[in-house]
Amino acid sequence: MEVKGKTLKELLQNLVIKLNKNVEFSGNSEKFATKFEIKGENVEEIIERFSRKIIDYYYKKKAIFEELETEIIPSKKWKLKCSLSGKIYENVDIKIKEIKIEEFEETTEGWRLEILME
Repeated sequence: MEVKGKTLKELLQNLVIKLNKNVEFSGNSEKFATKFEIKGENVEEIIERFSRKIIDYYYKKKAIFEELETEIIPSKKWKLKCSLSGKIYENVDIKIKEIKIEEFEETTEGWRLEILME
């Protein structure tokens, strides 16, 4: 699956949208919001950890995210601060177990991410 974005923030938003398409939710829902922080050696590592975290929310909380605010802090250890909101559902059918980044690059149009979903 390919994900593109003009900025890293847009790339992460588009990634969440693509991940959400592989999850079906049903039943009653209630609003849900969370904040978390991810650290990594580089951007690729924090994106992979971010993806895993989103998938964990699908399985553990039955949550789907509709809004995403991020702050990316580059330094010796990269940091990604996330504030997400969405809904928790009664029933969930998840078609993703794991994500692996196959390719990550900066292009003249922005960022491009190629991921493998299992």
